[in-house]
Amino acid sequence: MAIKNIRNIDLNLLVVFDTVYATGNISHAARQLSLTQPAVSNAISRLREHFNDQLFVRGGRGVKPTIRSQQMIEPVRDALRLIATQLDGRRDIDLPTYKRQFRMVIVDPLEPLLMPLLLQEIDERAPHISIETRPPSHTKVVDELMAGTLDLACYTFLLSAPGLVVVPLMPCDYVVISRRDHPRIGKVLDKNTFMALGHVALIPELRTQISIDRDITTRVNPRRVPYLVNKVWSIPAIIGSTELITVLPRRFAEYVAPIYDLAIHEAPVPISAQEYHMMWHEKNNEDPGHKWLRESLLVAAGQKVPGETSKWVASKRRNARTAPRTRAARTAIDSAK
Repeated sequence: MAIKNIRNIDLNLLVVFDTVYATGNISHAARQLSLTQPAVSNAISRLREHFNDQLFVRGGRGVKPTIRSQQMIEPVRDALRLIATQLDGRRDIDLPTYKRQFRMVIVDPLEPLLMPLLLQEIDERAPHISIETRPPSHTKVVDELMAGTLDLACYTFLLSAPGLVVVPLMPCDYVVISRRDHPRIGKVLDKNTFMALGHVALIPELRTQISIDRDITTRVNPRRVPYLVNKVWSIPAIIGSTELITVLPRRFAEYVAPIYDLAIHEAPVPISAQEYHMMWHEKNNEDPGHKWLRESLLVAAGQKVPGETSKWVASKRRNARTAPRTRAARTAIDSAK
């Protein structure tokens, strides 16, 4: 961009451009920026005139970026990040006044384990922070992390790309769940019964990176799968009202068992443990808000991270562990030990 063009552009217009690009919606951008919709539309009109490009066109329920916008977004975000860093010498954030919307992907089994504590902190201490979750599609997540339209991803399997930071979040081992008092399962689920019963499983494209089918097929035979679903949250209700069984991550199974009156069994066929990972682009390493989000999720996952926010989340985790459990919850969790 020529120097003369830089002199004629209002920095606030670039902030609007970034927000519209991230949200894909004029109304959502206006709410996030505390502006009116006409004000955002006017800002985009000025940018269109300046760059001689539509920048955004109607698509679906919002707007989609043009090729020119896609070319601009990375330099614009780099510039805004650099300016913010230079003008604000602080390396932390003031939660009560901090305004930001984070966009992240989190796989279903992790969501009920991590998000309640984080959302409780936001509700109590950071009223101007919001989090928008996106559908987990590993074919798109890398591109969105690289483009900056996604801040963070929490996945079972590793994603890889230049500039992508990956850290372990928590281990993931597997158990079998069934309806309580299943007529064909005794005190211990044996291998023959495990293989004879029908299983509920994720559709193939969602389980390609999970070792369950590979381990069962290698050690015994392919399992019988009469029902395939496209989201993990569909599984517990199906298991609770049929004689089908399934294999789920242990901590997620412990969470849903008392809700749907399920029994937890150790897998009679060895299934390899895996690990959840947290991933983001290295450009966000020193971003104070992004760092707060990462540390809060790590502590919610049970890891020790220094900092005031982390101490708050850790105290909430301790309170949750010592809170009285319902009889159903105690039974489900005891059976998994």
